[in-house]
Formats: sequence, structure tokens, C-alpha cells
Amino acid sequence: MHFHFALSAPVTALPLLSQILFLQCFLKDMPQSAATQWDGVTPWYSGSTCNCNSFSTRCYFDKHLYETTGHGGHCLDCTGNRDGPNCERCKENYYQREDNYCVACNCNEIGSRNLQCNSEGRCQCKPGVVGDKCDRCDTNYYDFSSLGCKPCQCNKAGSYGNVPNCDPITGSCHCKENVEGKRCGNCKPGYFNLDEDNDFGCTPCFCYGHASLCSSAPGYSRVYIESIFARGTERWKSQDYHGKDVPLAFNSVTQVIGVKAPYKHPIYFVAPDVFLGDQRASYNQDFTFKLRIGEAGPVASVEDVVLEGAGLSITQAIFGQGNRLPSVQPQEYKFRLHESSQYGWQPRLSARDFMSVLANLTAIRIRGTYASEGVGFLDNVKLATARRGAPGRPAHWIENCNCPQGYVGQFCESCAPGYRHEPSNGGPFAPCVRCNCNGHADICDAETGRCICQHNTAGDNCDRCAKGYYGNALHGTEYDCLQCPCPYGGPCFQMDDEFIFCSECPTGYGGPRCDICSDGYFGDPSALTGYVVPCQLCKCNDNIDLNAVGNCNRTTGECLKCIYNTGGPHCERCMPGFYGDALALPKGDCKQCQCYPVGTVETGSIPLVCDQVTGQCQCKPHVIGKNCDQCEEGYFDIISGEGCQPCNCDPIGSLNHSCDVHTGQCQCRPGITGLHCDSCEQYRYGFSAEGCKACECDTIGSESLQCDPQGQCPCLENVEGRQCDRCKENKYDRHSGCHDCPECYNLVQDAVNAHREKLKDLRDLLNKISSSPVVLNDEEFDRKIVEVEAIVNELWNNAKEGTGSGDKSLLEHLTELSKRLVNVENLLRQVDAATEQALIANALSEANVTQAEEVVERAQELLKDALDYLVTDGYAGLEKAQERSKQFGQQSDQMSEIAREARVLAEKQEEEAKGIQELAQRALNKSIAAYELAREALDLKSNLSNEIRSLRSDMDAAGNTQSSLKAIVEDTKNQVDTTHANSANTSLFVSRLTVPEVDAHSAKEEAEIITQQATQIKSDAEKLLQEFESEKRNLSEQLLQADELLQAAIQQQQRLDELLADADAANDKASEAVRLGDKTLKEAQETLETLQEFDNQVQESKGQAEEALRLVPEIEELINEANEKTDGARRALEGAQLTAKNARDIAVKAQSVFAEQASQEADQIRRRANDTKLEAVRLSDKADELAANVALTADQMQSLEEQAKEDEELTAQARQKVGQAKSNTAEATWQVKYALDEVNFIMQELEDMKEIDVATLDDLERRLEDVEMEYKDANIDFHMSSLSSERNAQNQHIKNYEEELYKLQLEVDNVREISESLPNNCWKRLKLEP
Repeated sequence: MHFHFALSAPVTALPLLSQILFLQCFLKDMPQSAATQWDGVTPWYSGSTCNCNSFSTRCYFDKHLYETTGHGGHCLDCTGNRDGPNCERCKENYYQREDNYCVACNCNEIGSRNLQCNSEGRCQCKPGVVGDKCDRCDTNYYDFSSLGCKPCQCNKAGSYGNVPNCDPITGSCHCKENVEGKRCGNCKPGYFNLDEDNDFGCTPCFCYGHASLCSSAPGYSRVYIESIFARGTERWKSQDYHGKDVPLAFNSVTQVIGVKAPYKHPIYFVAPDVFLGDQRASYNQDFTFKLRIGEAGPVASVEDVVLEGAGLSITQAIFGQGNRLPSVQPQEYKFRLHESSQYGWQPRLSARDFMSVLANLTAIRIRGTYASEGVGFLDNVKLATARRGAPGRPAHWIENCNCPQGYVGQFCESCAPGYRHEPSNGGPFAPCVRCNCNGHADICDAETGRCICQHNTAGDNCDRCAKGYYGNALHGTEYDCLQCPCPYGGPCFQMDDEFIFCSECPTGYGGPRCDICSDGYFGDPSALTGYVVPCQLCKCNDNIDLNAVGNCNRTTGECLKCIYNTGGPHCERCMPGFYGDALALPKGDCKQCQCYPVGTVETGSIPLVCDQVTGQCQCKPHVIGKNCDQCEEGYFDIISGEGCQPCNCDPIGSLNHSCDVHTGQCQCRPGITGLHCDSCEQYRYGFSAEGCKACECDTIGSESLQCDPQGQCPCLENVEGRQCDRCKENKYDRHSGCHDCPECYNLVQDAVNAHREKLKDLRDLLNKISSSPVVLNDEEFDRKIVEVEAIVNELWNNAKEGTGSGDKSLLEHLTELSKRLVNVENLLRQVDAATEQALIANALSEANVTQAEEVVERAQELLKDALDYLVTDGYAGLEKAQERSKQFGQQSDQMSEIAREARVLAEKQEEEAKGIQELAQRALNKSIAAYELAREALDLKSNLSNEIRSLRSDMDAAGNTQSSLKAIVEDTKNQVDTTHANSANTSLFVSRLTVPEVDAHSAKEEAEIITQQATQIKSDAEKLLQEFESEKRNLSEQLLQADELLQAAIQQQQRLDELLADADAANDKASEAVRLGDKTLKEAQETLETLQEFDNQVQESKGQAEEALRLVPEIEELINEANEKTDGARRALEGAQLTAKNARDIAVKAQSVFAEQASQEADQIRRRANDTKLEAVRLSDKADELAANVALTADQMQSLEEQAKEDEELTAQARQKVGQAKSNTAEATWQVKYALDEVNFIMQELEDMKEIDVATLDDLERRLEDVEMEYKDANIDFHMSSLSSERNAQNQHIKNYEEELYKLQLEVDNVREISESLPNNCWKRLKLEP
């Protein structure tokens, strides 16, 4: 490369000597070849160059450089911001980048120490200045100047994010939300405690809203309220979303609590009381806990963490404040308790409201489950707070308020002396106001505001004189109230004439100075009788009318006006003829004695006197009842006035010993008559405990229908039998008198007699054989034995027939009679046991009487014993009696009556036991007062006496019944003994009969052969039956199915008939709907005529006003609308075209006629408008009103026409559905009829089938299956369901149509009434202008 060098000046311009020296020096350093080439004009260049690093092409000889470095070439005009002899460095205030380019430093002249930067391009900055170019103040510095930047000195605790930073221009620091000041060193007004850990810098002063200045309270330390569940649930609970408690589980191993959701709603953990209450110290602190769930896919909500207090509720989602969703692994959750929006508590509250929630925290709920039927586990719950005097890190966030005047307390929660909360009991949030005590007190109650009054004043504000003083307390002096001159320090008031009047006398006193007794009191307070007697309340036991005057003597106290049927000096007892407790509450217990005069002993007083305590009347002999109105059991005729007479009922002939209370007629057994049931009815016999039996004498063969006591009827001649119902032997024709039989029958009689004789001989022979048996070997004897055997068999059959039962022997009858005898004896023993039980009950009743007599001394013990007796022994006896009664009734008809009486007796005892129990309960309730106990004791004694009399009567009846029973049993026993003896003899006779064995070997063999043949025949028959049994069962099942199918078809046919009838009814209703539609159209026409009349009136009215002309188009429009609606009605209702056409013609005619008439009248009126202005205005208003009515009617017409269209569509649909229903019904009917015919044919074939033919059965089965398929194809159920639905819909449409028609009728009537109420002419015209 060749470098060209230029001289700094032309050589010719230099002095000659200088030019020579320069050239010598320069050429000496240059190569000779170059020197020889230089022409002295062009720049110098040579192969060795000036060494300018390619940044310059010119240089000059620098002697100093040459002397220093040995090279004299000094480069000129370096490019690329280069400098130096060889352009080897950057210019001043430039630096070389990594790519060897030189760029300007651009150092800020104000902020840099110099303009030269280092090799990285960074300038040297002045104090407080930063930046590569020193062009700005450092963080926390400001005021960029030639002296550098000044430090801001921002407070770290008050700076935003705890990073000191300020505005580089003004020097103002960037403060936290609740911090102010240029250096962020002060809390804003209403805040305190500048804290580095507080993201907002300072805490707001709560002070219950009464103060805005506060400071940190000393002595508080940070503590934690926590639950680690080391020993149990620590009083945590679990509830559902609605607050209902659910089970909470505790795991002692993992030391966690858990819940399980029984349904889809979430379950919450509810904190105990230790976390609740006043938790203001937790403001801006953390609430942490660990939570784990048992399933994946949790679904969070906005109410996962809930805080409640002060009537407010704030909520937080579980993933709020940067937390994660719950999982199967334990996770720690942290929530900051602060109202800022960055913490996400909903709803957004102010600081005061948020702290109000914490000041009265009532609930903390943590959601535990996040899935349907999910589970959740909670552990390590912590709430940061502060406590005075506790060890630990100081807590400076607790406030100490600077309270204004009238407030005291650390938090200004109380009122200062002389101040009170307004309103009263408003709590610490209520403001404090001065006490208003009218100068009579210095202090008042801080909560209620009630003054602590002095100077004999009273009232919340000491605004009145205290009781017993009078004056005006509003003057404000200590002498405002003076003492009243009333006894016992009573109050008074001063009249206008300064007279002092006592206003509240002591109870019982009266008068201006309370010196006399009031009405209802007695005494002598003024000592008029010589000594002072205080006023006392009249002691009339509340048996007076308190609203009456003069109830007692004001001096002696004697009661003068007793009420409630009471009497005595103090109204302390019932009046004669009344009974009850005059002292009982409520009052009015004295009731008139209800003694029955006929049954009560006469005492000569009217009304009859009864016991004044119990009301028991004095009864005549054998008369019972509280009112002496009943006879004892077994007595009657109380109306006689002499007491009750005994019934004397026969114990055998009567059901019991009671009789009719009026007639004395006993209750007789069947067939027994008589007043005392002591004889059989006519034509009956056998007087016994079973009643009398009917004689049943034959009317032909008896002389009389009445039989003797043994039941034998009096027979006619030649007639015999108990009922005289057969002729004697060898007699006949009972109806004609039992004539002798013909002579030939004498032979029969002789044969019978001979037979009887032979029987007698046979009996004798048998007796002889039995007494002296001899063994013979005689064929003739064997033959005779066979004959005897035949005769014995015949006699045996006759004997069996004689016993009346072909399947029971005499021995069986004997056994049966023995069993009946045993049963009768058991019944007798049971009756004896029942009698003994009754005696025991009688003894217990007597013991109860004794206890009742001692009830005054030990009332409680007696009542308890009586109640225990009724609960235990009484019910046990009742159950036993009912059981025995049931057993008696199940044995025989003879004992049923006795069992019935025992049951009646048991029921009576139960009723009496209940009565005693009720009495005992009443006595127990009234056992407080001694006189009440005594009265109840007397009642109990009286009732027990009645019970004893009743029991004795029952015992007598039971005795009578037992006597009759014993007689019956004895009679039965005798009969049984007789029968037993006869049966024994017969049995002995039969047992002695021995039938010798007959050797009939051949007969036996023949019998065996016959038996084998019979067995073979039986086996063949059984096989044959088994072969046809299955066919028979199948045939039976098919018949049963056919019958069921037939019944189902019949039912379906019936339902189809019903639906068809319903369809016909629906068709009728549809026709009726069409008829009603025609009627509606007619009414619409009438409405149109009414509108035309309205139009006439409007035309007449507007004919007198100028504004009438403007209404003509409206009328025309109305008529057009009526025309259109009429046409619509014509299209909507089928069959009403002619009527609609007439209506349209009428409307058109009305339009043409009345519109033209209105135009003509309008032209005439226009010429007279000036004369009728006032009347025109009035009539215009009237016309507007009528026009509004017309418009309203038009709207109604439009709605009616729309309804008519809908009705027409519904009618068409109904007709279509009716036709479809008819078609479906006809088709279903045909199919059912076909199925019925097939089933009937199958049944007829089965009935006519004499032999089982498999082919015929298969054919019938096939036809039956075809019938079933036909039935299924008919789809009867679907058609019936469809018809039923359509019927219901049709009925609903008809109902809606009727309702609309009714409304339309009402509208038409309303329009007609309006039309009739309008006047035909205007009779009065007012003229306002001359």
C-alpha cells in the first residue's frame, strides 16, 4: 500500500534554508527510491507508509516523535474519531467499543466529573448521580445539579415496598398507603404505628369511631391463638351450609379433625369461642391453617372461609391471597385480615366496618369438603393477635386512643364522668353527650344516661320531684322539691290554690290526705272508735265482684255482697243447697245440689241439701249415686219414693240379677218368661240355665201344642213319639188318624215279633255261652256261628245308627262325655277361683276404706298406695278375668253367660279403678292445702263405700250364679253318671262278644286274586290318568288364558264404549261451541249496533262543535275497523257467513250515511261556530270521552274477534279429532269384536270336544295366538290413552271457551249499561259570554 504524505505548507513558501533542512531530515528517514521519486509538489508516499492504522492518508514529520520513537511520521486528519501519531487511539471524550469503533462518551456535563468515560463508556459521576452518562439522580436522591444529587433520606418503614425511593425532581418520597411526609416518616391523620412489616405502613385508629388520633399502646406482645388438636377436637364443631351440626371426627394418631359430607352440600369447620369475641388485635395479621381433602377435583366457592360479626359477614375463596386449591396432601393456607382489595375479602368493607367485624367476631367457618360426599381434615389453626403482659415480641399495632372531651378508655369505649351514650345502651359505638340533669346531679349512668339525682328529685334527667315530694325540679336549685304532708311518705301534687293533694294513698286508704279506708277495705285510721285500726283488705276470699261498691263493711269487714253461691262473714263456704269448695281457684266451684227428689231423704229444705264438700245427697234405701238417682244393682222402682225394690230375678231363668229400673222386668234367657224369669213361655219346656226349648208338637198328631215339663206332647190315639209325629206300629196315615194296616201287614208284624223273639233267644244263648263256654267240633255249629256273625254285624250297624253317628262308637261317646265332664269340673274350679279373687278384691277394697279414713294424716302415702294398687293388682286382675272369660266363652254355650257376666264385672271393676285413679290424681294435685286433702279424702271414702256396695252386690250375684251353676253341674253329673253306667254295661256286653274265626281258605285265595286284578286295573287307570294329566293342565291353562283374554277384551270394549261416548259428548260440546260462536257473533253484531248508537250520539254532539269535523276521520276509521273485525268474525266462525255479511253491509251503510251526514252537519256548524264556542268546548270534552269509550270497545271487539278465530281453530281441531276418534274407535271395536268371536268359537270348540284331539288343540291354540296378535295389533291401550288425553284437552278447551264467553257477556252487558246511562239530549247549556 502506498501512503501519501502532504506537507503542512508549500515548500516554495518556506524560507530556503528551512526547506533544505526539512527535506534533508525527511529524506534521510525515507528510502532512496522514494526520495528520488518525489517531485516536490505531490504528497509524499512510499512503501513504508506513515503507519496511521488505515485511519489517515497524510502525515508530517514530527521531530520530537522521531527523537522519541525513532519514527517521525505524525498522522494528520485521522478518521473514525481517532487520534494519536498513528491514529492508534480514540479522540478525547470518546471510547473504543468491542468492535474497535470509537464512539462519543456523551457524559452529562452537569452530572459528570469530566467528559471522558472509561473503556466501557461509563462516565465518572458526581455524588448522588448515577447512569452510564451521569444523567440522573440515584435512587433516594434528588435535585440534579452541578454539585451532584442530594440524598432524599426516605424512611424505609414508610416507603412503598420498604424500598426508599423519591421523586428525583422534588425529592418527595414514595410512601405506603397510610403514610405521609416528604420523607415518609409520618402516619397519616387517623393512623398510627409506622411499621416496616405493615404493607400499608400504618394501622388505622379504630377508637370506635370517636377519635382520629392514637398511638401504640405499650406492654403488648405478639401471641397466637392456636389449635393443634393434640388431645381432642378442642371444642371445634362441624356444620353444614345451613348451620345444622354434623358429626366431627378426631384422629388421635395424626392429631387432626375431619368431616364427611353426607350429601352434596359442603361441610364447614366451626371455630370455638377462644377464636371469637373481641379480636381487633388480629387486624392486619395472619390467620393460618392446614387443610387436606380426600378426593381430587375440588370445586371452590366464594364462601370457603367465612368471618361473621357485628351483623356482617365477609367471605374468601380458598385459593384467595395466592393460596392453592386443596388436594390430598396437607397444605398450609394463610389469609391476611385486612380490608384492602388486594386481599379479596367480600363484600368490600371500610376499615372501620372490617374492624367492627373483628371487634365482635361471632363465627369463623372453614370449608372442609369440596366435593359431593367428600371428606376434609383440618390441623394447626393459628390466629395472630396481641396480649398485654405476655412474653414475646412487642406488638406495636395495638392502639392507645387520644380521646376527645367526654370519652375515656384505651379505645374511647366509655364515656367520661358527666357524659352518657346517645342513644341509651348504644354500646361503645354510640357517641357520648353531656348528662342533662337540670342542675341536680353531676354525673349520670354512662350507658343508660340516667342521672344520679340529688335534692329530692327523680327521673332520668332529674326533671321531676321524687316520690313523696312536690315542687318544680326544673328551677335548678336544691330547694325545688319539698316533702309531701302525706302518710307513709306518699306522693302528692300542688293545686293551683297551693292546696296539697295526696295522689297515691297507700293501698286501702283514700281521701285528700289518705285518712279514710277505701272501698273494699275496713279499719279506722282516724281513731273514730277510740283507737287506730289500719285499713285492711276485706277478707271475702275473692268471692265478690271487685267492680261493685260496698262489698264489705268499712269498719267491721263483714262481707255483704258474696257471689258465686257463697255465704258466711267472709264468703268462705257455699250457701245451703250448694256444694263445692268456695275457696278453690278458679272461683265458681259452688254448684247447686242435683239431688233427685224421689231418691233423696227429705230434710224439709228447698233446694235439697247435700254434703257441701262432696255434693253427695242423702239417699233412700238401696238408692245410690251422687244425686241419689240410681238403684243399686238388682233393685228397681226408684220412682216409688220409698227407695228401690229388689228385682228377685230367678238365678236360673235370668241372665243376671239386674232388671229394668222402671218395670222390674228381669232379663230372661231364651224361651223363659215372667217378671222374674221363673217360667217357660207357652209351647216350651225344660226350664234350665240354657233357657226353655220349643215343644215343636206336631199339629196333626198332637192333642195340644203345649208339651209337659219333659217335652212330651199329648198324642192322639195310635200316635206316638215325643212330638207325636209318627203312628204306632202297624198303623199308617197319620194325617187321617193312624188307621190299622191291612191284614197282610199282620204277617210283617208277626215276622218282626218272631225276629225279636229270636234276638231274645240269641241274647240268652250268648249269655249262656258266655257263662259256660264249651268247645265243640261241629260243622253245624260253625254254620250257626257264621249266621250269628251276620246277625251280630247287623246288630252292630243298627247300634251305630242308634247312636246318631255312623262314625262314633259308644265308647267314643263315653270318652267325649267324660271329657265334657272334666271341662265342666275345670270351669267350676275357675268359677271358684274367680269368686275367691272377688273376695280378695273385696278385702282390698275394705283396706282401701281404712286407708281413706286415715288420709288426712298421710294423704301422700295413701294416694301412692292406691295408685300402685290400680297399676299392678287391678290391671293384673283385669287381665286374668278377661283371660278366664275368654276361656269360659270358648268351652260351651252354657258357660258363655257366666263369662259374659264375669266380663261385665271386670269392666265395671276397670271403670271403678279408673275412677279411683282419677280421684287419686286430683287428690295428689290438690295436696298442698290441708283442707283440700281432707275434701279429697272424703270423696275417696265416699266412692270407696259405693265401690264396696257394688262389689257386695256383684258378690251376691256371683253367689247366685255359682249356686245355679252348681245345680246345673250336679244335674249334668247325674246324667253323665247314668250314661256312664249304661255305656259301661254296653261296653261290657260288647267286649264279651267273641266272634270265632271262620276258615275260608278258598275265599281268601279268591279274594287275593281279585285284589291282584284290582291292583292291576288301578295301576292301568293311574297310568292313563298320568298320560292325560298334562294335556288336561295345558287345556285348563289355555281355557284360563282365553277367559282372561275375553275378560280383558270385554273391559277394553267397555272402555272403548265409554271413550266413544265421551267423544260423542265432546262432539256435542264442539257443536255447542259452534252454536255459542254463532251466538257470540250475534252479540258482536249487537255490540256493533251499540257502537253505531254511540256514533250517532257522537255525531249529534260534534254537530254543535267545530272540532266535530276533525273527529269524522276517526269515526270512519272506527267503522273501518268494525268492518274488518266483522269480516274476521265471519271468517272465524263456520256457518255464520250470512250474518257477518249483513253486519258488514250495516257497517258500510253506517260509514256512507253517517259520514256524509256528519260532513253536511259539519259545514253547517262551521258557519255557526262563533256563536257556540263554549258549548263546543264542553261537547268536545264529552266527545273525547265517548271516543275513548269507543276506542276501548274497539279494542275489546278486536280481542273478541281474535278469540273467535282461536275458537274456530279449536272447533275444527275438535271435529277432526272427533272424527279420528270415531275412526279409531270403530276400527278398535271391529278388532275387539273379531277377537271376541274367535275366543267364543274356541271356547265352544273346547266345550264340544268329547275326546282329546291333539290336532284340534293345536289348531285352537294357533287361532288363539292369532286372536292375541289381532288384539295386540289393535293397540287398544294406545288408542284409549290417546282418546282419554284428547277428551281431557277438549274439556279444557270447552271450559276456557265458556269462561271467555262469560267474560264477553259481561263486557256486552257493561257496554249496554253505559249506553243506557247516557242522556239522549243536552238539556242544560251554559253561556259564558254575552
